Amino acid sequence: MRINNNVGMWAIRYLQNLQTQQNRQVQSLAQATIPIQQNVAFGAIAERIRSQINGYREAMASTYNAIGVMNVAEGGLQSISNNLQRMRELAVQASNGTLSESDRAALQQEFSQLAQGINRVVEQTTYNNRRVLGGDIRDMQVQLGPNEGQQMRVTLPGMDIKSLGLENVNLNSTENAQNALKALDRAIETVSNTRSYVGSVTNRLEGAARELSNTMLNLTSSVSVLTDTDMARGIMEWIRTRLQQQATVGILGQSNVNAQNVLRLLG
Repeated sequence: MRINNNVGMWAIRYLQNLQTQQNRQVQSLAQATIPIQQNVAFGAIAERIRSQINGYREAMASTYNAIGVMNVAEGGLQSISNNLQRMRELAVQASNGTLSESDRAALQQEFSQLAQGINRVVEQTTYNNRRVLGGDIRDMQVQLGPNEGQQMRVTLPGMDIKSLGLENVNLNSTENAQNALKALDRAIETVSNTRSYVGSVTNRLEGAARELSNTMLNLTSSVSVLTDTDMARGIMEWIRTRLQQQATVGILGQSNVNAQNVLRLLG
């Protein structure tokens, strides 16, 4: 028994409506931004919130870049500190007046290599092609929030041998070795103070990043409440429409409707 063409034509129209409905559902799920009851006020509020979110996103990028600079700086400072400590040990040994010339020369050779190593660390400790410990970080502005006045400025001193006051230090005599000890103690203190500064800046930046992240999460949730599709509901409606389509196609299969019409619909 075959269903008449009137039923078939009804099925075609119904299938067309279902196809249009499914297209809207797919678009809605893809964009996840349909207005609630087409409320213009909600849309305007959502746009303002999105603008705030963009500001917070830029602030987060600035903050995390600064954290990267501080982390790179800390790594370089650790290496410089290690070299300075070893140089101090050599200076203590060189302060012994009973050393032979060959012993003193050996100490001086290692001392010079360590000094060169410090300069090499300074040249190689870079972030975005800027020498973090070479004096390139001067009054660096970090945006900690989306609004004016929410900035901090960061400056890192140079940590090369000349900046540390060790350019003319050597262990060629007992007197020079003792003078080297004094210069090294000052340099070690400078590095220690800089590491403390880096640590405090890093803590502040990480705290700011957490606040920015939490605020962005809350704002994003607010936009979702105002504009986003209920994904579970949207998917269920899409599945229901799909099942209705399949059932309607089954009706068409029992009717005398022209096959070309069906293919055109499904295409």
